[in-house]
Amino acid sequence: MTESTGGSSANQPARWGTGACLAIALLMLAALDPLPLVLIPLALLLLATPVEGRWRWIAGGVLLGMLGLAAGAGSIGGFSRAWALLVGSVFLAITFWRPRWPVLKRSLTALAAAGSLVAAGLGISGAWRTVDQSVRQYLAEVSSRAFAAARESAPEAGFLQELASAAGQVAQLQAELFPALIALQTLAALGLAAWLVSSFLGHREPRMTLRPWREFRFNDQLVWVLIAGLALVLLPLGEGAARVGYNAVFFMAVLYALRGIGVFLFVSVGASRLVMLIFGALAAIFLYPLILGAAILLGLGDTWLDVRGRAIAASGS
Repeated sequence: MTESTGGSSANQPARWGTGACLAIALLMLAALDPLPLVLIPLALLLLATPVEGRWRWIAGGVLLGMLGLAAGAGSIGGFSRAWALLVGSVFLAITFWRPRWPVLKRSLTALAAAGSLVAAGLGISGAWRTVDQSVRQYLAEVSSRAFAAARESAPEAGFLQELASAAGQVAQLQAELFPALIALQTLAALGLAAWLVSSFLGHREPRMTLRPWREFRFNDQLVWVLIAGLALVLLPLGEGAARVGYNAVFFMAVLYALRGIGVFLFVSVGASRLVMLIFGALAAIFLYPLILGAAILLGLGDTWLDVRGRAIAASGS
């Protein structure tokens, strides 16, 4: 397997579409409060980059405001802010330590380091069950509030009850997978913060430049996280180990699906963007299980085949 952590420098950096996709992912994952999750790392990055003095004051004000509101934000809001401050600080430290690393590699490293610290702290203190219960309650309340007004206006509508029941099941699934959801939402938040800094400063901050989706890739050795997750799921090691395994498998499956889509976009260079957009939307609506499975397999196969690297080498680029 080959190491593949960055894109070709000859290609253009990611544009507004990347920022839009990251923002949508940040909102859709909805494991933590999205606003502090992106604003706190963004403020930290602006404070540490060469910007005008007024922007430093604004960034400092945003940071203090986000942290100052933590007391009245509830348990999830407070955890969101604490987590954003920790992972944002680690990401900033890694940026100074390894400025030439791609944003995704720095984000994954920051996520692993911060996640290990939080997991160790919760495990040692015994607060894991409290956090787990708070997340379950938060997700259940969000699901319940989403249909409360509709049920009051149309109490006899049976389909609303069915939708509410389905939403409750989704909330239960989210509660089981919330560590993976938080990890994915954090990657989206760090990517969006870096994209905003890069868009604001342009060529003055190359460390925050994101590559286009067609170049999305990560260290091939992360396949062992997927393998370890599958082992925890399949081996009779208890409910706790199985839950860790499910979260690891879900997290890596999403990353490999994104990598598979990146390979597809790479080999589709030259096709009409409008046609690709329409085809992708229709496929996502009507064939999403098949498309998702194909994307995961394509991304996983790229670990060994390195389709894009082989194509670039063959073209003499």
